[in-house]
Amino acid sequence: MLNRWEDIVEVPLPLPFALKEIKAYLFMGENGVTIVDTGLNIEQDFTVWESAMKELGLTWGDLDKIVLTHYHPDHYGLAGRMQQLAGGIPVYISQVDFQQAQLFWDRDSKMAQDLASAFRRHGLDESVVKQIPEHLASFIPWIEPHPNPTFLRAGSKIQLGDRTYKVIHTPGHADGHLSFYDSEREWLIGGDFLLPRITPNISMWPNCDKNPLQSYLKTLEKMKSLPVKRVFSSHGPIFENYQERIEQIRSHHEGRLKRMQDFVEMEGRVSATEVCDHVFGKDLSIHNIRFALSETLAHLEYLRNNQQLEVERAGKRYFYVPFR
Repeated sequence: MLNRWEDIVEVPLPLPFALKEIKAYLFMGENGVTIVDTGLNIEQDFTVWESAMKELGLTWGDLDKIVLTHYHPDHYGLAGRMQQLAGGIPVYISQVDFQQAQLFWDRDSKMAQDLASAFRRHGLDESVVKQIPEHLASFIPWIEPHPNPTFLRAGSKIQLGDRTYKVIHTPGHADGHLSFYDSEREWLIGGDFLLPRITPNISMWPNCDKNPLQSYLKTLEKMKSLPVKRVFSSHGPIFENYQERIEQIRSHHEGRLKRMQDFVEMEGRVSATEVCDHVFGKDLSIHNIRFALSETLAHLEYLRNNQQLEVERAGKRYFYVPFR
């Protein structure tokens, strides 16, 4: 079902994992139509796009550009296929996130091995570690072919449909995540920066931001002064309680940091996997384990950088509260 707010059309796309759905957006314009985020390169999502375009009286030739908030498969996956169908139109993304798309999803990338090694050092059972390479590789067909990108810079302007938006760097969920702001209407196209019902996953990955939770909290602090009347997010309904939601998410992370630090202090010396099990539980799929442990590491690394925890680096990694 398509919903429309003035020139913006919301296109819900199904996902074959826990989130269930991503909201992509069509920006209608007199001189062309812009897509922001694409869904996965799976037939269910492609069929939804074709139905949506037929309902709106559009063809692939009516598209003028594709804009990606970040590199995660549910946002990036169909971009290359759509680019080809639309005659090679530009696909805009931050340079950092295009590089990270290659880091995670290039068939010659070593990310799967690096991630497995990192999880092993942090105490994940070998039977689970062995599943990581195959699990990551399973995403590759959902994002190929990669698009030929045009890079967007924070602080620049971009036309979405007939309106001009400011490009804002909103890292944390992804290192190069971009949001788009219409200052006249005070509308924010937020991707996964700010979600109405769940908290964006903040994960620490090998060869990426070394303190992503700090980056995200700085993003929240930077963005809270922006006057926003409506947020078009990627997961959940469009919402208007922008300032309140920023405060809720900031408070959520404060509570999670305290819970993790209290657990480490109580146990004395623990691995990140033990902290993850305590916070998220043990009965998780390989998909959810990957995100839960990476988010746990983001919080523990934030505490370590603030001198609230120390890490013992003899072989496997163990966290403990330093003596004061």
